[in-house]
Amino acid sequence: MKRSILIIFIIPVVVLSSCKNIIHSDVPTDFTLNRDKQIVFFSDDKNIDREAIYYDALLVIKEDFPEEFENMRVISENMDKHLYEVDTYPSLLVVSKKEILVQIEGTVLSKEEILEPVSNALLE
Repeated sequence: MKRSILIIFIIPVVVLSSCKNIIHSDVPTDFTLNRDKQIVFFSDDKNIDREAIYYDALLVIKEDFPEEFENMRVISENMDKHLYEVDTYPSLLVVSKKEILVQIEGTVLSKEEILEPVSNALLE
């Protein structure tokens, strides 16, 4: 009997302690609270083909700015996007302490149109 009671209390503790907090992981928060600069990418899962140039640019950013890329946040179209009042997808922002340093929206013709302003903002 004592073993049964012990098992009933131990199993939930082990299972719950190994889980991440998934409930709030999709809710945007103040991303820049403890970071100097952050990349925020607004993606539309339904029109992913329009984002190819953004992905090409993000691969270069990942190489050149690995720490900033690691802290990048991706916000999909079905999430609360009102944190930075973005209405156009795709969009890429560089933010610092709630201030938007760079905002690139919609269709772009080349990845350089993304890389130049983002790189400049991250280097400053």
